[in-house]
Amino acid sequence: MTSTLNRRGFVALSAAGASTLAMPAIAQRARALRFGSPMPTSTSYHHAMEIFSEEMAKLSGGKLKVELYPNAQLGGLKDMLTSVQLGTQSMLITVPAWYSSFVKQMDVFTLPFITASPDRLRSALEGSFGAKMEGYARDAGFQIVGYWLTGPRHMLNSVRPVKTVADMNGLKMRIISSQVYMAAFRSMGANPAALDYAEVYLALQQKTVDGMDLGLPDVISGKFAEVIKYATLTSHVIDFFAASMNKALYDGMSAEEKAMIKAAMKTATDWQWTKQAADIAEAEEKLKSLIQITHLTDAERAEFAKATRPVYAQFEGSIGKDLIDDAIRALGNA
Repeated sequence: MTSTLNRRGFVALSAAGASTLAMPAIAQRARALRFGSPMPTSTSYHHAMEIFSEEMAKLSGGKLKVELYPNAQLGGLKDMLTSVQLGTQSMLITVPAWYSSFVKQMDVFTLPFITASPDRLRSALEGSFGAKMEGYARDAGFQIVGYWLTGPRHMLNSVRPVKTVADMNGLKMRIISSQVYMAAFRSMGANPAALDYAEVYLALQQKTVDGMDLGLPDVISGKFAEVIKYATLTSHVIDFFAASMNKALYDGMSAEEKAMIKAAMKTATDWQWTKQAADIAEAEEKLKSLIQITHLTDAERAEFAKATRPVYAQFEGSIGKDLIDDAIRALGNA
């Protein structure tokens, strides 16, 4: 309840500016944008989707309606990405690793330990590096319109505490469908298996996999503390959701409509990054009483970074060495 009230309070602050963007050029008949997500309604991502929808309704005078479909109601992530690319679905949010099946360059964000901090990530995404990545996405049929923080991803499992790279040996780990993820987890001795997010809880419950990597707020929202025992705070990826639209749909919009999308997304984004940072701290505190959490020293974390560093060279061909070098400079290379 508190987060909803805070969200509404935040949105109210932007209402005064909404009327200045409500343009008469919107078509008379209301249009609906179908916005899909794999995540539960309790998350900051879904609340940000609600803010975006509410702001679009205000700015367009109700002529552009954003319909929300959380919890993978429109299908798995690969299905939703295909649907947005083809134009049968308007929008979605997902992490770069899932986009990489369509936009190989997006794998650069998944290279282990490439990002120094959430602040460095946002600066890169909202600067020239983000603009470059948006160009690659457009070439594949996606118009990226915003970025929402998920935060550091950590190692989770139900078998044993992980303190060293050697402790990863033989663990069956669920990964996102990404060749970079596959190579990174194999470099640590794990046995990775790609699964859609919607399938993970059952796979952990049935011991089909031993563990996964995920951000702490998503451990809470997905109730994964029920099926895992150990978390190691590796921060091997600092992740985010890219919100994208079908490129042809976006290109067919008027300049006024595009301005509304930009303004509505900025309101949602500013709220979400602040809220997610608070959720990360709150989730760690909650999880202390539910699972065993292992903190790594700088030297121990450096061991993981060293073990996975050869992955960078493996993907110079598909991602591009110049792009990897640009990403290291832009993201801070933790």
